[in-house]
Amino acid sequence: MRFPTIRRCPGEGDGKKELAPPFRNPFVHDLRFTPLEKAKIALMTVTLFPIRLFLAAFMMLLAWPFAFIASVGRNEMVVEPQSLWRKFVDVALRTIMRVMWFAGGFHWMTVKGRQALPAEAPILTLGPHSSYFDAIPVTMSMSSIVMKAESKDIPVWGTLIKYIRPVFVSRSDQDSRKKTVEEIKRRA
Repeated sequence: MRFPTIRRCPGEGDGKKELAPPFRNPFVHDLRFTPLEKAKIALMTVTLFPIRLFLAAFMMLLAWPFAFIASVGRNEMVVEPQSLWRKFVDVALRTIMRVMWFAGGFHWMTVKGRQALPAEAPILTLGPHSSYFDAIPVTMSMSSIVMKAESKDIPVWGTLIKYIRPVFVSRSDQDSRKKTVEEIKRRA
């Protein structure tokens, strides 16, 4: 919806016009590309985008067997220290995920401050969980998270989710919130 940019001065009936202050509608995003920018977009759409998409998908599929093998034989309820081979898998998965995000266009993530030691603050909090960008710090640190139980059934991505051993919340269970809080306290 566009708003008029010219309005009449209040109290004047002689037909004089005054320019209204610029009005920006926060709900409308109007992109205007120059012809050069349009040419760049067209060229990159047929050259660079398919390569990036293929590389990101390949990295995701490469991470799946690592996460699957490392998840086999683990008890969901017992949190034990990682064995040496699982530490190797963890480093390999972090590297694969970093390459995947790089291929997706996230070349460098700036971290402000330092991450607290587990003795100081054993819980990493992310919010507001409104986009897929929340997956970036989770896959970069392989931190355990709280998430809906339905997410573990997603093909390929669900195996990676199970690998990081999240606390699953069931939306249909009335006692799920209480159980989730108890599980977080137990793990912390």
